[in-house]
Amino acid sequence: LEKKRNKTLEKKKQMKKTTKHSSLPFMQLAAIIILISIPKQTIASIPSLKAAALKRRTSSQRFVRLAASFPGTYTAASTTAAFVSFRGGSVGVIGDVNVATTTSHYKTLSYTRLFSSNIFNNNNSNTDEKNKKMNVAVIGGGGAAGLAATRILSRHGHHHNKIESITVLEKDNDTGGIWRHVENDETKPMYRGLRTNLPRELMAFREKPWGGDGISDSYVTHKAVNSYLQEYATDFDLKRHISFGCTVTQLTILDDEPNVPKSNGDDNDDISCSKIALTWKDDSSSTSTTKEFDAVLICNGHYAAPFIPSLPGMNEHFHGQVLHSIQYDDPNVFTDKTVLCVGGRASGSDLAREISHVAKKVYLSDSTCSVWSEDDEKKGDEEDALGQNSAQRQCGNVVWVPKTEKVDEGSVIRFGGGCTIAPDDVDVIVFCSGYDYNFPFINEKSNLDFQCIPGERRVSPLYEQLWHARHTNLAFIGLPHSVVPFPFFELQAEAFAAQLLGDTASLSYPLPSSVSERMSEALIDKEKGGPNGSRVQDTHFLGGHQWDYCRLMAKRGGAYDEEIENYIATNKAIYDHAGSERKALFPGGPDTYRSTRYKRDNSNQSFEILSSKVEEASAVSV
Repeated sequence: LEKKRNKTLEKKKQMKKTTKHSSLPFMQLAAIIILISIPKQTIASIPSLKAAALKRRTSSQRFVRLAASFPGTYTAASTTAAFVSFRGGSVGVIGDVNVATTTSHYKTLSYTRLFSSNIFNNNNSNTDEKNKKMNVAVIGGGGAAGLAATRILSRHGHHHNKIESITVLEKDNDTGGIWRHVENDETKPMYRGLRTNLPRELMAFREKPWGGDGISDSYVTHKAVNSYLQEYATDFDLKRHISFGCTVTQLTILDDEPNVPKSNGDDNDDISCSKIALTWKDDSSSTSTTKEFDAVLICNGHYAAPFIPSLPGMNEHFHGQVLHSIQYDDPNVFTDKTVLCVGGRASGSDLAREISHVAKKVYLSDSTCSVWSEDDEKKGDEEDALGQNSAQRQCGNVVWVPKTEKVDEGSVIRFGGGCTIAPDDVDVIVFCSGYDYNFPFINEKSNLDFQCIPGERRVSPLYEQLWHARHTNLAFIGLPHSVVPFPFFELQAEAFAAQLLGDTASLSYPLPSSVSERMSEALIDKEKGGPNGSRVQDTHFLGGHQWDYCRLMAKRGGAYDEEIENYIATNKAIYDHAGSERKALFPGGPDTYRSTRYKRDNSNQSFEILSSKVEEASAVSV
């Protein structure tokens, strides 16, 4: 302690500055820190401070680091501070909390973003820092996620008057994202015959209801979705923010002042909101632009890089054509061919169904297909009212088989699960196996702790599958899958904007101020494989976990109330019903579930079925 005291005195002499606050003896401060443990509380006010950053040392003691430079009053919006730790300076007492003020030991950082992260709110209306507005960028702003992010940012920015500009960078020449279909375009997962597998009453953004008239279909074409997104962009005047034909080539974290200095070898636990530089190329002029931003939202989705799993023997023994579903557009190219679709989820089932109308035979390989037995092949072919045979293995010319295990000599396809079928006449293998995440603008030059390994389908380190765990002014909208996308994007954007701008309604649910806490949570999420705790590849698979996640995002966004709860609960009710109808049908068989028409009833957290061929068929079969 005596050495520390001498070191402090020496720093005071070197800095040749005096404090303006009454001092307490150094040993008394040491005694306070050692002997007193104050539980969670809120600092009422701290005068004459430039910046504040939380640092948690233990679960029972919380420390606040302070640097005195800007005049003004700062109020802790939602902290768990009990003491103030400092490097040189004197101790003042305000209320029940010991507060240290110091001469400018820390170099000046941009704390505007710190305050907006709900750590401290500057209540001095005369300071430039409070009035400083942010420049925010959205990457991939033409799709549903980018449009939602732009809408939410513009609304929050207008309401709080804290955003100077919103720069939205979109590589395409119009809005719509993946829903803007271009014939034979092999860069997007859209194909000419696609209809949604979720009803539009469920898909719609909260601010723009859709459907429910009982006259038109609930399950709509990609053209209808694209039109809806165009209307959304027009209704909220979003295109004024968008720069089309701009491809982002580089993202870099600017860390000239590397956070806040570490002490005693501890990890730095202070909020890090370094500025972010983006470089993009304008396709129309072939010019490159680099600009700094206070925050960046990445909305380039999860359909970036087609994933083809390794299939033993395929390269050596298969003599036919190999495709990924992203290359599919027109089923007529498969006329009179035998096709194997690998992957039995939405795209696999839909492609198998479409192709079966022109193909000789279609095998739909699905890892969820139960163990095959010889009895399955001996059962009759009599079809029920839903077009399924009693064996539940074949519908028309579509054969449902287990996971594809390998390809043997002579192009013989081997399936698992004891399946005795081993076709040797397959002409085309179509992998309906999903996509890898891909962020080509994040690389070794980005100065960012970031992992996105091909084949893992996992992005890290992320806090709550949205914020970069270290840099909370960088976030990724729309990474989780098996969710209702548009409302999901909307609530993620609400959470990001509210936390960024310090929305007072979100103060009850602030992000943890400790970097180490956020990094720890991100590591746990990564290692256990997401909320389902299964495979690495399922880290971002939410499914039934999406509803509580949506509630959390609403709370982070300061938007959670009875209306939002009714909205989320109604979404869940429709989602569960639509899923039960879809799963009751043969995969790759008739998609009669798409005839069901819905009408929302948010006030009762329910819905009304206006028509349903599935229910009609079930009634007939009974």
